[in-house]
Amino acid sequence: MKAAARFHKLFEYLFYSVLSTILDVIIVWILYLGLKIDLTVSNTAGVVAGFILDYFLSSKRVFEANYGISAFLIYFGTFLFGLLLADTLITVSNRALLPYCSETLAFLISKGISIVLPFFVLYFARKFLYATLNRRGKDTHE
Repeated sequence: MKAAARFHKLFEYLFYSVLSTILDVIIVWILYLGLKIDLTVSNTAGVVAGFILDYFLSSKRVFEANYGISAFLIYFGTFLFGLLLADTLITVSNRALLPYCSETLAFLISKGISIVLPFFVLYFARKFLYATLNRRGKDTHE
């Protein structure tokens, strides 16, 4: 039963992340391919919008965190790390792919790479940090 609950949280996080990612990709698509704004700037705008949506959808439901300052700092700190990771991945992979495929295909592949790896890194980092915060909170109340 405990394993099922653990996977339930991962799938719930995945669902909320998909919603946030849809918003993210739409924004990046419009800014980068539509308005020809720099890829890293466009990706940053999309990731920030996705972060805001994801925070309100999953911080309380998935990680059982209160909306207090400590919980927000964990989410925001991991977000900054994830943003750096996503921007690095999209920029490097896009530049590596451009000589071999169209701009649109290079964008789609590099955006996919910049979504998948940070998803898992942030999930497990947040899970660990929120568990630590919750344990520390219980220790203070005992």
